Amino acid sequence: MKPNADITLYHFADGKYTRQVINGVYWFAVKQSNVIKSGLISADSVSIHIPVTSVDNLEITTSKDLVINGIVDMEIDNTSKQTQSVGLKALNSAHDVFTVTAFDPKLYGSRRLQHYELSCK
Repeated sequence: MKPNADITLYHFADGKYTRQVINGVYWFAVKQSNVIKSGLISADSVSIHIPVTSVDNLEITTSKDLVINGIVDMEIDNTSKQTQSVGLKALNSAHDVFTVTAFDPKLYGSRRLQHYELSCK
């Protein structure tokens, strides 16, 4: 696995989002669409492989955690009006935000092979 991206992970816990920047991950995006009776819908997906050497501790809540390709310095806070603090709508309008749908720790083999796999939509 050859790292090709840095990501920003927004972990949801205790009713709030915590931002974590993770450097040196493998990002694989698949752009697809499906045609249904009512029209065209997007079926884009992303697979992310995070080496264990890139993070100390990784906590994931599927269907709540958000991932953005690149380093984003915005904090999500729906109660505050600070400049660097934004709501979810503002974050979604400024970036391509993906929701984590699956989290699979692959913690076997040598340390160089160990990684976490995230699937996102």
